[in-house]
Amino acid sequence: MKLDDSPVKDSSKSPDAETLRRMQENVDRMENELTKGSNDFKKYLLIETPSWESVRDKLREGEAAIEMVRFNWRDKVYLSDSSYYAAYIIRHNSTAPEVVYLPDQADALDRNWYKNYKNLISTKRPDAESYNHFWKPIHDKLQGITRVYFSPDGIYHLINISTLMNPDTKQFVLDETEIHYTTSASDLLNRQPAAGDSKLAVLFGRPMYKTGTVPDVPVTGDKTRSLVSGFKNNNIDDLPGTETEVQTIKTELEQSKTPVQLFIRNEATEDKIYQLHSPDILHIATHGYWSPAGNNATDGYRLFNAMARSGLLLSGVVDYYASGSFPETYDGILTAYEAENLDLQHTTLVVLSACETSLGYLDAGEGVYGLQRAFRVAGASSIMTSLWKVNDQATRDFMISFYAEYMKSHDQAKAFRVAQQTTRDKWKEPYFWGAFVLTGEQKE
Repeated sequence: MKLDDSPVKDSSKSPDAETLRRMQENVDRMENELTKGSNDFKKYLLIETPSWESVRDKLREGEAAIEMVRFNWRDKVYLSDSSYYAAYIIRHNSTAPEVVYLPDQADALDRNWYKNYKNLISTKRPDAESYNHFWKPIHDKLQGITRVYFSPDGIYHLINISTLMNPDTKQFVLDETEIHYTTSASDLLNRQPAAGDSKLAVLFGRPMYKTGTVPDVPVTGDKTRSLVSGFKNNNIDDLPGTETEVQTIKTELEQSKTPVQLFIRNEATEDKIYQLHSPDILHIATHGYWSPAGNNATDGYRLFNAMARSGLLLSGVVDYYASGSFPETYDGILTAYEAENLDLQHTTLVVLSACETSLGYLDAGEGVYGLQRAFRVAGASSIMTSLWKVNDQATRDFMISFYAEYMKSHDQAKAFRVAQQTTRDKWKEPYFWGAFVLTGEQKE
């Protein structure tokens, strides 16, 4: 989003005007990097960066677009460099973007407060602090706004704003404001449904990680869809809930006259994904993984760049891993690097029903290098991904609720919100209903 030389409304007393100037320079630098140096983004972002006015003109009354920016600030008194976050806010009647500076230093948010947020989420304990640090300064400037199109930067990529609890009202943001995640505010310029070549939905579920045997016994306990430590011992947890999930979704879609292709167990293979040509919906329910640099879980050629360190596990992966050698073509692991080359130019929705599919290498200003980015580069309009390890049963309930509403309303954002609320009726903690985020172009 281009801010041009328009005046900017400063909603705080600090940093000063010089800081704002530097902030604008930082935004301009990032825009130049995106349009000139980032070949993958060129596939789906406008080369001519849209102005903030064009974004404003797409907003309706009660709506706002927010662009988060992580920027550097040099203190003139102490001669030290610090980083902060700021939010550019655009309303339907804005005469200039309004900027809100968050008082906490970026390092404090990135490390201390994010660690606190993630810990409370994973342990399913109440969180009375994160709201004040990550959202309150922004929320205070949103009087009259009920829907926000939110474009994150930095650590905001790893937080689901809807899961934050307002300590004053004792309500989650989910109940107070509709949060629609976008890769940038320019996603608003494409509010019409994509003109897909086919209304076909393709579903993948319960891959047979070790070919030749899939246990038929019921699985109990708190199963999650993450790459478990047993991977190194050729023992990946079976996810029977994913088969129930895709079978139920198939029934829901077919009742709505949507043609469906279903691949489960030994048919849920990597090569089947490569053969796809822009289905309207692509749903993959399996284990996901993200391997930070230095983690030996996927050492070797997979670590040669950030996009190769996140992926999805498909049928046969244990057999390949046990052999100690990976073929040049299909090895049972679809990495983000490989997913970039899929043919999804007319795909309306990709759902990655797996653990931590929102994660990747975090680069301020550029976003997250991982699966979400890969599927956008491949052409998908919207992608649903997860921020943390997800419970198998809760995820199944969430997805079934999402598709039931989506087939009725044909509104992704509405269906996503209904799924969050419906799942919360049964699973109260944000850990269960807040793991997923829906990001991308907004459909009317």
